[in-house]
This record gives sequence, structure tokens and C-alpha cells, in this order.
Amino acid sequence: MPEASDAVLLWWNSLILVTVLNICLLFFSYKMLRKKIPDMTAKLLSIRKWQFMLSAVYVLGCGFRSIFPRGDLRRIVMVDSWISCIAIGRSVATIAELCFVLQWSLILHEIAIHTKQKTILALSKTIFPIIFIAEIFSWYACLTSNYIGTTIEESLWAIAAAITVWGLFLARPYYKDIQRKFITTGILFGILYIVYMLTVDVPTYFTNWMAAEASGKDYASLSQGFHEVTRLWYPTRKFQDWEYEMVWMSLYFSVAVWISMYIINAPFLDQNLSHNFKRNTSS
Repeated sequence: MPEASDAVLLWWNSLILVTVLNICLLFFSYKMLRKKIPDMTAKLLSIRKWQFMLSAVYVLGCGFRSIFPRGDLRRIVMVDSWISCIAIGRSVATIAELCFVLQWSLILHEIAIHTKQKTILALSKTIFPIIFIAEIFSWYACLTSNYIGTTIEESLWAIAAAITVWGLFLARPYYKDIQRKFITTGILFGILYIVYMLTVDVPTYFTNWMAAEASGKDYASLSQGFHEVTRLWYPTRKFQDWEYEMVWMSLYFSVAVWISMYIINAPFLDQNLSHNFKRNTSS
């Protein structure tokens, strides 16, 4: 293996420490949820149990990816072992990401059933299919090493986030107090995520695709790519190999995971409904 960069080793160890913290926070979230059970309706309890299970899969999936980082399209890994196999890592990522986006959908669903807003309910049903398609493009990029797949994938994530923000924006007038603050916070984080995706992530992958096209890169076929992701990986700990991954992975395996766990114990969205809701339901 090439000589390791001190910055990369520090970053990797930091990811592992954050993973330990996240697992502890997951247990804490579970204990908090159990304490709230007597105050929940059966419908709310069912939704929050699903939120916990989905978050647990996401937390553990991100933890696995933190311990065994990899760069799919370039076939680079941190740990030279079969467990770092690109196919395994991509599979774990797919399951974890689908669970995370289901959390977004469930939040909008929970809001919709309590505010009786059909538009929000419809929006909640569109998010998962969009990300399912995004995961197909992610696998296409992973197998072929064609950055156009990743560009489309990340664009679809931005669209799903925009739909979620739209749903939260529509819901905000129907709540007051801590519920409204929770929804406002979700809107702000959603906007920040969209801005990052549209100004950093998507342009980066699009630039990589344009550079590959300009150089006449010969992309792998799907069958060739499948052979590569199951048997081929390049261990490296050089800074230039991990420079971009260090940015998005640091945010993704920390902030995104914390948001996932916070959703578990979000304020009860069947409470503190505002006068706007009461007027609409009585009219």
C-alpha cells in the first residue's frame, strides 16, 4: 500500500470515533422513545417504531461505511480486505439510503394524516420512488465508472429534498410552538442540503463526467463492471485519492446520521395544531 497520509489517517479515525458516538446516541434515542410511549397514540407509536428501525439500519450502514471507506467509481478502499469489496459497500449504502429517505416520507405522512392535507400526503408518496430510481443510476455509475450516473443520482436526491422541503413548508402554518420550530428547522436543513448538492456535489460529478468524455474514456460494460466491483479494489491512504470523499463523508456520516436519529424523537405531530388547521377542518 502507498505511504499513508497523516491527514487521511486522522480523518479515518475520526469517522470511527463518530461511529461509536452514533451507536451510543442510537441507544439513547431508543431509551427516549420508550419513555414517551405512554403519551403516544397507537397510530403515532407505530410510525415512530418504524422511524427507529429505519434509523437503526441507516446508522449501522453509515457506521460500516465509516470503518470501511471506499470510492466506488475509482475502486479505491481504505482497508485491503474482501469486506471492503465495492459490491458489498454499495449494497450496504443502497439499503441505508433507502431507509433514510423512507424516514423523510414517514415524517410527511405523519404530518398529512394529522393535518388532513392531501397534497402533503401525495408528496410523501413520491420521495421513495425518486430515490429508488436514483439508486439504480448509482449502481449504473458504480458498475460502469461513468460519472453521468452519479450526476443524475445526486440530482434526484436534490429533487427529493426539494419535495420534502415543499411538504414541510405547506405543513408549517398548521402547527405552533415546538412542532412549528421542528418543521422550520427541517426546512432550513433541507435548503442547505439542496444548495450544497446544486453548487458542490452535482457540479463536481458533472465536471468529472465532462472530463472523462473529453478524454475519450472507455467505460466498462455492466458485466465487466460487475466483475470489477466483486473482485477488484485498490487500497490507498493517499490524501489526493480521498480529498473529495473526506468532505462529503464527514458531513454524511455525522450530520445526516444525527438528523436521522432526531427524527425518531421528533415532537408529536398530532399536537399543537394551529387555528389554521381548526378553521380548515371546520369549514
